[in-house]
Amino acid sequence: METKYIDLGLGGGRLIQVANRTLTQMMSYVIDTPEGGVIVIDGGTYTQEDSAALYELLAARGKRVDWWFVTHAHSDHLGAMLYLMERDRFDIEIENLCFNFPSLEWLAFKEEFGMNWRFLEQVKKRNIHTVTPDAGDIYTCGSVTVEMIGVPGDYASYAKTMNATSIIFKVHFPQRDVLFMGDFDVHAEADFLARYGAAKLRCDILQMPHHGQGGISRDFYALIMPKICLYTAPQWLWENNKYRCTDPATVGKGPFTTLDTRRWMEELGVRASYTLADGDCVFE
Repeated sequence: METKYIDLGLGGGRLIQVANRTLTQMMSYVIDTPEGGVIVIDGGTYTQEDSAALYELLAARGKRVDWWFVTHAHSDHLGAMLYLMERDRFDIEIENLCFNFPSLEWLAFKEEFGMNWRFLEQVKKRNIHTVTPDAGDIYTCGSVTVEMIGVPGDYASYAKTMNATSIIFKVHFPQRDVLFMGDFDVHAEADFLARYGAAKLRCDILQMPHHGQGGISRDFYALIMPKICLYTAPQWLWENNKYRCTDPATVGKGPFTTLDTRRWMEELGVRASYTLADGDCVFE
């Protein structure tokens, strides 16, 4: 797997966008703070290959995570962590696990309930300290802080999909900020704006919600006005290929809206975009 080093002017620490080792879309980030702390966001899919890549990164950092944030309860975000927890020997020390999932009763009527239940059971079994975030909460790891911008509201009123329950937060590096949105989607936009407003959305570096396709509206992107876009999208999704297909003949013929999003970003003045097809990207 190729590794690229990109200077984004973070002013200290590193943000690693971990590429998929399988053909699936996924989201996995590892943050090194200037003081040696480690933050993980999501982690990737429930596969041996993707979980092994995550484990290798964490093993190189002493198998210790200060803060682990899970944006929402989908397998391409929490799957790799669950895969590691279900091994006979789970040797990653997690100081704080931060998530805000709907109740099991709500989840029971949504997709992937079985994996959600197993995840929560493993967290209990492993006796991992959990934190339920609320808007305005700030979590500190050395000179890097994580500010919770928004958490899900009244699930019954707007959360037609699991994606709409994603938490939104900013990671404040010493000199630049990165906005993380998980798979936040259009169904939750009105609720978010009514409760939190748009002031804290503005950010130059954006993790593109829902892998850069079928997520938020162009108007919501215009509130953020990103200049650098981080797409957790493999090549087939970036090019609107057929699902998990790498045949160049099907480029642009898939069912995804990635090309529309890319056009919107060009219109909004985005200067650079990075995808999972670039390999592991280390932003500094």
